[in-house]
Amino acid sequence: MQRLEATPVNRTSVNATTANITSASAPGLESVAPPAMHSIRVSVIIPALNEEEMAGRCLGSLAESHFPLDAFEVVLVDNGSTDRTVEVAQSFMPRLRLTILRRPGVNISALRNLGAAAAKGNILAFLDADCLVPPDWMEKACCHLASEDAGVIGGSIDIPEDSRWVARSWYRVGYAPQDGEVTYVPSGNMLIRRACFRRIGGFNESLKTSEDCELCLRARAAGLTVQAISEMAVVHLRTPQTLAQFYRRERWHGTHVAKVLLANVRAMANLRAVAFAVYMLICVTGVLIGVALALCFHTFIVLGLAAASMLAGPLACSVRKLKMVHGRQFWLNLFPLTVLHAVWGLARARSLLSVQDVYPREVRLEDEMP
Repeated sequence: MQRLEATPVNRTSVNATTANITSASAPGLESVAPPAMHSIRVSVIIPALNEEEMAGRCLGSLAESHFPLDAFEVVLVDNGSTDRTVEVAQSFMPRLRLTILRRPGVNISALRNLGAAAAKGNILAFLDADCLVPPDWMEKACCHLASEDAGVIGGSIDIPEDSRWVARSWYRVGYAPQDGEVTYVPSGNMLIRRACFRRIGGFNESLKTSEDCELCLRARAAGLTVQAISEMAVVHLRTPQTLAQFYRRERWHGTHVAKVLLANVRAMANLRAVAFAVYMLICVTGVLIGVALALCFHTFIVLGLAAASMLAGPLACSVRKLKMVHGRQFWLNLFPLTVLHAVWGLARARSLLSVQDVYPREVRLEDEMP
C-alpha cells in the first residue's frame, strides 16, 4: 500500500495530474513493495470522503471477487477524511493490492483523475465508495473491453433489497436498467480502457457534478461508443429512500447539468433535464404569483393554471416512462412516479438558481455529497 500527498491543480488533463504524483514522490513516502505493472489488468478507482461506514463493505465486495487478486489493484483517493476511512481501507492491505492517495479540497472529478494517473491497469474501473460489486464484475468488464476499439461501458446503479417505495419506483420502474448505446453511464460504475481515457483527456475537474455526462460526450465525439450493460450493475448502498433524501440528492446532481449544456449547446447534452427544470421553475413562479393575486384580488385563475401545469409536466413524464407497462401495474405506479418526477423537477429547478453552480469555486467532496 502507498500513501501519497498530492497538491491540487486547476488543470483538467490526466497528464497534469500525473505530474503532481511525480512531484509528490518525496522522502518520507510510506509504502510497501508495489506489484509488477504487467500483472495488473484492472485498476479500481474509488474517491472517498468520510466513508468509514461504507468503505469496508465496498472493499470487502472487491476482496470477494472471482477475479484473480494479483490481476487487479484498488486505488482509493481520499479527499481529506476526518473519520476512520483511511484506517478502514488500510485494514484491507493483506487482502487487496491497495494504494491510498490524498488530495483534499477538490471536486470528485479531480479525485478520479488522480486515481487514474496512478493506476497501473489497462482498464480503469471507476467505482463509488458506497457501492457493492458482484463477484464477476471485473471478469465481465474484461470481456466487454477486450477490443482496443471498445469505448466507455457501465452498469446500472441497483438498489438494496430492503429499499422503500421511493427507490423502487424511481430506479426499478421509472428508470430501470437498460442495455445498449446510451448518452452516458454514471461515473460511480464506469469502466474504460486507460488509453482511451487518456486520449479524451480524463474528467473535467471544474465540474462538481455531471462530469460523467460531459466525459461521455467527449468520448462519443472522439468516435468511442458508450454502452450500458445491465449485467454489470452494482448496488448503491446510499440510494435515497425518502422524498427528502431524494430531493437533496437530485438538487446536488443538478448542480452542473446546465453548465454542461451551455458549454456545448450543439451537442444538446442534458437538454431534456434542463428544459424540465426550467418548466418547473416557471410553474413555481406562476404558483407564487397566483397566490399573491388570490390574496390581493381574490382571483384564482393564475393559481389554478400554474398548479395544473405543475402537475401536468410530471404526469406526462411518468406516462412516457410507463409506456411499456400495462394494466394494473400502470395505475399502481403512475401516482408514485408522478410524485417523484415533481420532486425531481423542483430539485433541479432549485439547482438552476445558484450562480455559484454556473461559476463554481473549488469545493470539498464533503460539500458535494447529499
